[in-house]
Amino acid sequence: MRRGVARIKGLGFILWHARHNFYHVMVGLVWAWFLRERWHEFNARWIWLSVFGSLLPDVDHMIYFWGYGRNDGYTKQIKAFLKNKQWRLVTLFMETGHKHNTNLSWHNYYFMLLLFALALVSSVYEWRVGVILFGAMLLHYLFDIADDVLTLGAINPNWKRWGREKIRASGH
Repeated sequence: MRRGVARIKGLGFILWHARHNFYHVMVGLVWAWFLRERWHEFNARWIWLSVFGSLLPDVDHMIYFWGYGRNDGYTKQIKAFLKNKQWRLVTLFMETGHKHNTNLSWHNYYFMLLLFALALVSSVYEWRVGVILFGAMLLHYLFDIADDVLTLGAINPNWKRWGREKIRASGH
């Protein structure tokens, strides 16, 4: 019985410290609600598409982790925690450290401008799927910028850079 309670408490701990992703889901739901009110039409698929779009930008973190940032110190520390099954430590490390991972390719103003243009063009051509998807992705990034200001006191430098920096041999 104790082991079951410990697992439930552990899951609660992880969910609480992973709440940033739930905020993105909420942003997607608000976007779907806004569009429903704007278009005076309800479509359940639009809700799912909006939530998907609001989570899609974080694929950049996974590409970094498994691809171009796999040799970075941040990534190596996460892999060490995972290898040793230190779920609580990896959760806390990612919660506090992901804001300092400033080498992500798509987390910048230029990509946001592209998403805005795609959403605008989708709107002009009345392609609602594009408006939903690109708008939700853009709102994800706007939320991240606001979160940077709240948690770091300033906007992360990655937002001002196109693409990603070359990772130096030292792993930073």
